[in-house]
Amino acid sequence: MKNKTGLLLLILLILANHSFAQRSNKYTKDFRAPEATTAEAKLKFRDIPKLKKAFINTSPADRKDGIPVGELALNSDNKAMILKLAKGIFDGKHGNYDALLISHKNKLVLESYYRKGRINLPHPQASATKGYTTLALGRAIQLGYLTMADLHKPLISFLKDLDRTKLVQGAEKITLHKALTMRSGIRISAEKRRAMEKNPNQLKGQGQMQAYLENSAPITAASQVFKYGDGPVLVMQVIEAVVPGSAKDFIKKELLDKMGITNYRWKTSVSGLPESGWRVSMTSRDMIKWGTLVLNKGKWNGEQLVPEAFIAKATSRITQPTETWQPKTYRYGYFWYQTNIMFGGKSYSANMAWGGGGQHIVVVKALDLVIAINGYDRDDKIMTQVSNIIVPAFAGNAFPPLKDRYLGQKPPGLTPELFAPGLVSTEKYVESLYAFAPDMKEFYFNRIGGKYKKTTFFVMQYKNHQWSKAANLSTDINKFIERFAPGLSEIKNLEPFKKIPIVGSAVSAKGTYYFYILDFKDGSGHLSYSRLVNGQYEKPQKMNESINSGKWIAHPFVAPDESYIMWDAEKNGSSTPDIYISFRQKDGSWGSAISLGAQINTPAYEQRPRVTPDGKYLFFWRGDKKTRQDGSKYWVGNPHWVDARIIETLRPKK
Repeated sequence: MKNKTGLLLLILLILANHSFAQRSNKYTKDFRAPEATTAEAKLKFRDIPKLKKAFINTSPADRKDGIPVGELALNSDNKAMILKLAKGIFDGKHGNYDALLISHKNKLVLESYYRKGRINLPHPQASATKGYTTLALGRAIQLGYLTMADLHKPLISFLKDLDRTKLVQGAEKITLHKALTMRSGIRISAEKRRAMEKNPNQLKGQGQMQAYLENSAPITAASQVFKYGDGPVLVMQVIEAVVPGSAKDFIKKELLDKMGITNYRWKTSVSGLPESGWRVSMTSRDMIKWGTLVLNKGKWNGEQLVPEAFIAKATSRITQPTETWQPKTYRYGYFWYQTNIMFGGKSYSANMAWGGGGQHIVVVKALDLVIAINGYDRDDKIMTQVSNIIVPAFAGNAFPPLKDRYLGQKPPGLTPELFAPGLVSTEKYVESLYAFAPDMKEFYFNRIGGKYKKTTFFVMQYKNHQWSKAANLSTDINKFIERFAPGLSEIKNLEPFKKIPIVGSAVSAKGTYYFYILDFKDGSGHLSYSRLVNGQYEKPQKMNESINSGKWIAHPFVAPDESYIMWDAEKNGSSTPDIYISFRQKDGSWGSAISLGAQINTPAYEQRPRVTPDGKYLFFWRGDKKTRQDGSKYWVGNPHWVDARIIETLRPKK
């Protein structure tokens, strides 16, 4: 009887705890995603009631809607980052957002809804619609109704109903290419626009274009600069003119039906054509489909819906958007934005269809990543979280877990420490070269001295969740050299570098080379750089005098985003080299050389600074020249490391 009573009490306790958890937990892992009721589906979106709990699913259900599903198979550190972000969105820490979905390697691996988000409820897309219009034009090209060459023909040549005798001067300068990049040059005064809106009948069909091109100021080179506005309207007019039937039926049959998009709202504009720049609603899952089409270079289920060449052009960096609300780091293709996201010493190109208020389709091709975000947030700063959390979580997932990442060594703080004593750093030998592979699953270093009469290269590898217990001899010398002087072998065979006696180099994410030239007789030399401009390297230019002062100037390391550069040199009469840093200024110039300070620079030799690919630790070499009893000289020295946060302590306050 006593046992039965105890069992009953245990069951009651479990039930009580379960009930409490359900009442207090703001997040649900219930696999049934929230759906809009029939009544809710009839409401205006602003009237949809908010969810009481967030829905966060790292193993989305297969709804037989054409989207393959998988699991959020990140390591524990990175998965925790994503879940913390998802919960933070529901708590309002990142703005007012309704959905966050992530597809990785063509499988939906995260599905989450907040506030007004529902799995079956189309969400207003605002200007993300423009990205769909681009792909509709691409579909017309794929089917032969247009060609890639047609992108550069006068747009009016496709509109046969126009009365060209009444068109504004320069109308023939407008091309699809110009319209797709918001550089049509059409400028209509507010007064004339109001007059046009009072007579909507004149805007039907190609009458809309007739009115635009009669009421615009002349189209000139000066007016054909970026101005966010009517470009999508012009593109939809061409689609309507060249495809069989109507643009509305064409988009439905050739894109929406093929991708299995059935639950959407696509309103009709005053011209009678489909809206081209806004007033379209899509479910969050269907946004993933649009992004996947771009990720897969225009293919859907093996069928080429949009030409690969068109996708490449649409997502390229054609022009810089100039509206005050558009970030200066963004570039513009064909209604799709492009920006670079930095992580772990590498730049990841991201393309976006972006709608005001928080609609984003983000495609990161290098990571096979598609992100769909819906919201209603005027500040719309969610891309900060995409850059700081989502992309690093997937890019960093290639790295070993933090506890294993640095050969299992305990990381240092702001005081430098010897790296991996006994394993890498030894008293017997000199280890002066060192580098992690970009994915941090290999560590390369050299040894010389003692039994190593000449420089010998070693590699340690991370396999099966552990590092090799001992260093292995590396026979791939070319691979080894590439780790320490990336691109050096390549640029020596390119103009304008062929005749320059380059000793070593570093390269930024943009492809800018920083290299040094050194006369080993007297220590004279300098740092130079060469930028990649339109696919060609420009004539090398010397760095400023503050950087190129002193002797034995060598071993540059540049931040992937070129926000700072480090190197070593003998300055101010010193007979041993120290490490210096220069920060990029707002005007693009380089600041004065700053010593890394007494924690790093000592009376010994400090050289070869480099930051780990994950951006967390600064490595450098510390060594010295010693004298034996017989008067002969020999070297000692090993790699040291320190928390990379020390770099920010050196950045000037102003």
